[in-house]
Formats: sequence, structure tokens, C-alpha cells
Amino acid sequence: MELLVQPDEANDSLYICFAAGGFVRGVVARSVRATDDVTLDFASDGRLVGLDIMNASKVVPPDFSSIGLDSLVGVKEAAKLVGVQKSNFVRDYANSSDFPSPVAELATGRIWRRSQVEDYVRLRRSAQKRSRKMAAAS
Repeated sequence: MELLVQPDEANDSLYICFAAGGFVRGVVARSVRATDDVTLDFASDGRLVGLDIMNASKVVPPDFSSIGLDSLVGVKEAAKLVGVQKSNFVRDYANSSDFPSPVAELATGRIWRRSQVEDYVRLRRSAQKRSRKMAAAS
């Protein structure tokens, strides 16, 4: 299941979508007011697909527009994101000083935030493209 967090500071609200594949127009068949500030959205089959929080600044952190979700990845998943074998990842990336620090080191291995690994890969590829362009230009 994917979660979509949609903050709206202008209206002081926060919507959390639980629908697989994100929010799809028309998926909400019924809305139930749970409290003065919370409404639950249900699909026609009764599944909870969304949670709408009005007056969000009362119950979530002050800068709720920065709320997001991030998944965690282990060595195998991080290696796949980088595009190398697991053994090469540990040797060439995981121990590199410019690679993101793990959020945890468990007996089963290190754990990273997926978004940090993806950002690393994106920045590295961008730098490699610039280097190739500069080399071709000279």
C-alpha cells in the first residue's frame, strides 16, 4: 500500500490517503466525521482510503507541510538502487564517506532511508554526466 500525505497549510488541513496506487478521483464512496476535526473516507467496499485532518496545526507539528514518509532499505535494496551487486555495494559505496549514513546498524546489516540513497544516486549520476560533457568539450 502506498501512503500519500497532502498538507494544505493555507486551509490548515492534512490529508492522508491509504489507497493503493495513491488517491484516485471518485474512490471515496462515504465520508464519516469522526470528530470535529477528523473525517474518515471509505471506498464502496468499506476500506478506509483517507483521513482528513482539519485544524491540523492543533494536532501535528507546526511545520506540517514538510511531513512525508520514507521507506527504509537494507544492503540488498540499496545495492539495487545504486545498480550494483550486493558485495560490490558494500565494498564501493556503503563504506564511502560521501554515501549517506545508515539510520541503524543491526545484527542483520545496515539500514538507510530510501530517499537518501535515491538522492545520492541522482547526484552521482548528474556529476558523472557533467564530467563526461566537460571531457567531451575539451
